[in-house]
Amino acid sequence: MAICYELEDLQLKPSQKHLSSLIRVNRAEAHDSASPVVAIMSKQEFQQLGLEHPNAHESLEDLASSDSNYVDIYPDYIVGSFSVPSKNSLTAPPALFAFYMDKQRLIFVDEGETARRVLEHVIDIGVLSDTTTAHCLYVFFKALLVDDLTFLGDFEDRMESIEEKILNSSSAVRSNAIMEYRRQTMRFCVYYQEVGTMANVLSDNENKLMTDAEGNAFDHIERLADRLSSRSETLKEYSLQLHELQQTRIDLKQNSTMQIFTIVTVLFAPLTLITGWFGMNLNVLPGLDWPYLWVVLVVGALVCTTALLAFFHWKKWL
Repeated sequence: MAICYELEDLQLKPSQKHLSSLIRVNRAEAHDSASPVVAIMSKQEFQQLGLEHPNAHESLEDLASSDSNYVDIYPDYIVGSFSVPSKNSLTAPPALFAFYMDKQRLIFVDEGETARRVLEHVIDIGVLSDTTTAHCLYVFFKALLVDDLTFLGDFEDRMESIEEKILNSSSAVRSNAIMEYRRQTMRFCVYYQEVGTMANVLSDNENKLMTDAEGNAFDHIERLADRLSSRSETLKEYSLQLHELQQTRIDLKQNSTMQIFTIVTVLFAPLTLITGWFGMNLNVLPGLDWPYLWVVLVVGALVCTTALLAFFHWKKWL
């Protein structure tokens, strides 16, 4: 079911500027409203609007399921799409939705809940400073990104926790977990780069659908997206360092294991030689009839083993 809002002026005090807010209305009221309207609806509901721009329906139908952040400028309207990665799950698919904007309408085509939650957040944080669809779209962009610096900071803290586990060897760290962090940082890096490109295109205001001030406002979104992209790029490189550190720890552990096996093999080599030599079923071997032969062999094996242990200890291999 479509969710509709009107952008209405609020006069707080005579000395203050007009402020605007999103007022919930039904679909019929939104259709007859003289004020700019913001709405969230499904693809089918958008198709039933009967816009005067037939190409907009076809464009939105393609963009609503597009796995990219993209904007396209037409003479009388703007369409675009969002592909927002999940912050709660490393493996969850991104939230996909699109938008259509002209001077009178800002419509989000969303089969999920992302656009609704963002608009509810815009309403919760307070009133808007202008009653235009362009300004509402700017605030929507800002609300999508405003908490992401904190999110990336928490993301970095989790990666630092993994680094401490690797260095301390206090618990096993799966290589797959590190690679999941790498894939996630790559996904967010691309997301912020695409959002920055969208903001750059909107700030150019090619079709003059916005005022110069509204177009310039998207420069702020572009700069914010660039900072987030740089931070994501840093985390991506950090995840690669974690993978290399984990691989180094695995190699060191394997080398240590192989060293122990080598030492054990060397220690038993004299005994193996003696066993193999005197275990042959031959009567021509010298000393077989000597009664003290076993004493010499045992003493020789002990001396050899002791010498090898002393040598390994001197080399700090034990």
